[in-house]
Amino acid sequence: MESDSENEFWDPSHTSPKERILAATRFLDQTKRVSSPSPQRSHRIVGSSGRPSIPPDQNARVGPVTGRHRGGERNDTIIDRSSTASAGKRPVHAEEKSDYSADTGSEDDSQVESLLASTESDSSLDPSKETSLTSVQAKSASSSITSLGSSASVDPVSGRKRTLEYENTFDTPIVPVTPSSKSVKQSKQFASTNVDTPSRSSTASSSRIREIKKALASSLPNTPIQPPSTVVPDSPTADRGKVETLTMVRACDSFDQSLGLRNSTTPDGFHIIAHDKKVQAMMDSMRIPWGAQYELARGVSCGSWSWADIAGNPARLESMRSRTNRDALTLMPQNFLRPPGVAASQPNLQLWAELDREELAICERGFRGLGLARQRGLGLQGEWEEAEGWYGGKIQQIARLDEAEGTLRLVLALMEMSRSTRFARFLGSRRILQISIPQAMRAGRADELKHFMTQKFVLCGRVFVAFAAKEDKVFLMETNEDYERGPQVPGDEQRMSLENFIAWHNPMDKNGKQPVSKWATRFDLGLSTSIPALSFQPANMFNIDDEVVHKVIGKKAPAEEIYTDGCGFMNGAALSAIGQRMGYPGRPTAVQGRIAGSKGVWMLHSSPSEQGLQGIPKIWTRESQRKILLDFDNLGPAHCIFDLVAPPRVIIPSRLSRLTVLNLSHNGVPKDILVELMKETLYEQVQALTQWTRPQDMQLLWATVNRIGHVTASRIQQYALGASRALGLSGRIREDEVPSDEPSDAIQELLDAVGDRELDEDEAAALLSEIESAGALPQRLRDQATGEPLTIHGSVMDLLQAGFHPTKLPVLYDKLKKIIMKVIEDVINDFHVSVPLSAEAFIVPDPYGALNEGEIHLKSTKDLKSPLEDLNPNIVLGEVLIYRNPVRVPSDVQKVIAVQHELLSSYTDVIVLPTKGPCSLASKLAGGDYDGDVCVCIYDPRIVRDFNNSPLCTAPPNFLSDNFEDQGKIEQVVNMAADMSHMAEGSDQRRKKLQAALLSDVFRPPIGAYSVFHENAAYSRGYDAPETIRNAFMFNTILDSRKTGLRVKDDVLRKDKRQYDKQRPECLQSSTKAFPEWLSCNNPVRLFRPPEFGPFILDELLEAGKATRDVLLSRYDKLKELAGFRDDKADDADLLRPYRNASLLIENPIFSSDLALIQGHVASHIKRWQRLAGESDSRTNSTPLRSRGRSARSARSGDQRKKWKDLAHSFASGPEIREDSPLLLVGDVAAIKASWAYAEKPKFAWTVAFQSLCRIKAMSQGAVAMAGHFADSMSMSSSAVRVLEQGRLGMS
Repeated sequence: MESDSENEFWDPSHTSPKERILAATRFLDQTKRVSSPSPQRSHRIVGSSGRPSIPPDQNARVGPVTGRHRGGERNDTIIDRSSTASAGKRPVHAEEKSDYSADTGSEDDSQVESLLASTESDSSLDPSKETSLTSVQAKSASSSITSLGSSASVDPVSGRKRTLEYENTFDTPIVPVTPSSKSVKQSKQFASTNVDTPSRSSTASSSRIREIKKALASSLPNTPIQPPSTVVPDSPTADRGKVETLTMVRACDSFDQSLGLRNSTTPDGFHIIAHDKKVQAMMDSMRIPWGAQYELARGVSCGSWSWADIAGNPARLESMRSRTNRDALTLMPQNFLRPPGVAASQPNLQLWAELDREELAICERGFRGLGLARQRGLGLQGEWEEAEGWYGGKIQQIARLDEAEGTLRLVLALMEMSRSTRFARFLGSRRILQISIPQAMRAGRADELKHFMTQKFVLCGRVFVAFAAKEDKVFLMETNEDYERGPQVPGDEQRMSLENFIAWHNPMDKNGKQPVSKWATRFDLGLSTSIPALSFQPANMFNIDDEVVHKVIGKKAPAEEIYTDGCGFMNGAALSAIGQRMGYPGRPTAVQGRIAGSKGVWMLHSSPSEQGLQGIPKIWTRESQRKILLDFDNLGPAHCIFDLVAPPRVIIPSRLSRLTVLNLSHNGVPKDILVELMKETLYEQVQALTQWTRPQDMQLLWATVNRIGHVTASRIQQYALGASRALGLSGRIREDEVPSDEPSDAIQELLDAVGDRELDEDEAAALLSEIESAGALPQRLRDQATGEPLTIHGSVMDLLQAGFHPTKLPVLYDKLKKIIMKVIEDVINDFHVSVPLSAEAFIVPDPYGALNEGEIHLKSTKDLKSPLEDLNPNIVLGEVLIYRNPVRVPSDVQKVIAVQHELLSSYTDVIVLPTKGPCSLASKLAGGDYDGDVCVCIYDPRIVRDFNNSPLCTAPPNFLSDNFEDQGKIEQVVNMAADMSHMAEGSDQRRKKLQAALLSDVFRPPIGAYSVFHENAAYSRGYDAPETIRNAFMFNTILDSRKTGLRVKDDVLRKDKRQYDKQRPECLQSSTKAFPEWLSCNNPVRLFRPPEFGPFILDELLEAGKATRDVLLSRYDKLKELAGFRDDKADDADLLRPYRNASLLIENPIFSSDLALIQGHVASHIKRWQRLAGESDSRTNSTPLRSRGRSARSARSGDQRKKWKDLAHSFASGPEIREDSPLLLVGDVAAIKASWAYAEKPKFAWTVAFQSLCRIKAMSQGAVAMAGHFADSMSMSSSAVRVLEQGRLGMS
């Protein structure tokens, strides 16, 4: 047991320096009396996350664990205070040896005592000054690093360690070291000492003592100046190697912590995500699989347990020895407490099994070399471990950047399995760590984030470094460096250094003539979600020139003059092979993807000889597609694989957005047409949700809710594991202000899906982790206690398929009303007006030059118009409008003529644009190109007829020089490489120089601000005003600033904020919330629109939409009046049946006691429910919505949700009915309980027993048993919908 003085020393209640000093003095006196200066004194724990431990007696075991890192070797000593094992037991690390240092003097202790005494003698210590030592904190933290490694000292003359050789016994008692045995061990050790091992001595403690003295003297004004102390050299002398005694270390640590001089025992440049030297040694020796190591580290990171908890129970680790990830992770819930986010159900076995496949593939590659046939993770090598067509890189290791009291740290999250990238396939999923950065942290904190992210991050002894930043994420890769871990395991030899990885993907020597920022964005190619689709032989990979307006030898044409910008060719055999691998119904005309250092779209080759289905796959890449120059004669296997991003896909119909409406109105489309389209959209959507009269209407209603909520579609996409775009299941989000190639964020999708539950980002993240950990799919989210889906669309579908009707169940009626209101608000507020005669698809250049300027070709494999109204329903002919989102200037929408051309008949599901004219037509469409851009084609004559093309808009004169920093300041890659050449290879300075360039995207440019400024300028100055056009070009230029390196001048941004950051009209409000970090929330000045401009089109559409909304909601409310039901009335005979049957038995003594328990259980929970409902109502009424800040509101709502959740869990888990109760033989207790609750309080019952009530209803109508994963993938076919609709019309 620890002494009273020791307990007092570590007492957290001692907050002032004086209290700590007094406690330290008493503790030091006590340890002096009980300690012995003999050689077997205990030493410091190094690498432990907790404070050092002092063994209670001489039998304390000392177990060494040796770890290495790039800065040199560390031979550290660990003190194990657990009980002594029986003698003769084989240690876990019996084959490993390490050194421990003898503490042979108390000279350093005397210095500590002297300092303690002198400080204690001062009676004027001011507790209020105890946090004022930040001026010396950095210096002290730096100097104290030297005290954290090996406690052995080295003779500077001989280079010999003054240590005793010691064989690790781990679980065996230590035999005291005698003077004779000591000399023998010393002589052996001196003969085998590695002279290159850096030394650590107690002089580091002396340095810390001096820092403490200076801190005390400088920060406490009434402290007397101490007399000069003897300076102890920082290097040990030849006569005597000093060591850090445990007393010295603990006292210094206490002073450091009390005075704020040191917050971590981690060396400079390292950030510990989760690591413990002792536990890592145990895990390495037991061959604990990586997935289990990650989960253990995640539990520590989340605060669910500590490394000491793990080390103190080696049997728990032992149970996972040498197991697979799947088997080891199955044991985790049994062996350890559940960390936050882990559901009580089975772990995600699919993910762990996939991790096992990757581990085997990595090891296979390691044992057989680096040929294509052995890099199995790259894919295209057939079946692997019972997985057909297997490829790797599907798992994401995720950490979230967190901040506590001004300190940044990384908190591990659950692994996910949602997508695959080239980098993950090449390195292995476990070699990449994805860091999510909250949006609020990115604004104005670029330098701080860069400094943090350029550290080395340690996770379970493995060192990760940042190599790329994309959107709100930073990506880390595991390097070939270790930190305090033992022998490498199979596969470790495949790891790479950061510079070797860069040389493989984006070599600086071949890509030096470009801005550093542009060079850094090229890492996006390896981070795009993709599928390995086809491998090409280098001999069949060809480079070709672009078609341009004016070709000049040796000069690159500007982007707007490149007709083929971003689009190359594939032969028919290659496209057929891709179609077969992906299971497409036919050969695709074009595919979007990446290969080697190129990206873009590859379309069917124009030569008839290359269009056959059979043959050798070939690919032709344009100059404009090559983003990274590689050594073409030495391409690796990964470079020769075509990574598929998406096939061509026509989406029908398209819809308008706020910006499109502005453009159409400006270019002549009458207001009445736009209002008519909005009304049609609203009536069509609401009508489909309010036709309930016929029996089959409930099935059609189910199908409509499923379609509007994308329920089944989302579930299928989740099964696709990030391959939904490549499989043609989804397109990109069409009206994004900031377009992205990546799938939408899962957290944001969850927020959108459960918006009616008012989750914030953190709660959504926790909820998502909880569901994913159970192997559930995000769109199948259900409350664990009640079984109710968390999405309102899912809840309505459950109620409908159980047999409920909206006019007979108030809960269903109310939920449907919420869905209707959500549909209406989406159309009105975001102007998502559907255009029936419209489509969107990839754009490609005319391969034959057959189209004239102003012509396009659009042919689809599905009907674009009604076959009853058009003889050529799959071809668009005549005048059409074409544009690319986002539309910002008048000329971004072009009126062209759609034609049919025989040469282009094979090019289906793409929009073919001409290769004639003074510029590329794609460049007119908001600066587009052909590398995967999707355009909208409107062929509705009501819109097209009155539209007039505007003159081509160009940037104002001197646009770049007036608004952006001097381009001469933008660093070039060649200059960065020259600077790095003067730095030592492998040095931190060199690495940080490189990372500073790679992390340039951590800075968040004001893209959102200028999106808002542009809209505000259009409102206050006119859509085609010069300032509006300038703001549009500001937005577009900033959007490309990741590549160009351009930065807005500070004075320009300030000026624009003063002019345009004002209160916006209601019609523009919904777009403001997307970019809160750049905008003011309390500016009292409103935007002013001059009367001479006339009504603003968005104001007019908003008013028309509101009027239509009021009519539709009024009609819906009348349905309730006609039905005549009351919310608080329990009148469903099916739901009451179990309660009524149980009531007949309540007087029977056999059942009475158990039924009384159920009755009391229901009654007590109804009271809790009523109290919670009262609290919710009072909070809502007492605090106006506008006055509640987001964080405070989130905290209160989170606390309230927890209470509701606890109520539901409590109701579901009780009452306790005996296993031999006769009641179990005559009825389902859960059904009786739910029915009883319904009879007492229907609203309460639906709050706590949703799924039980659904089962009761379904059983009464002839339920069919079905597992959840079958239900997830079911939807109503289009033919079934047609049959049911015909029945509605009396045609069947």
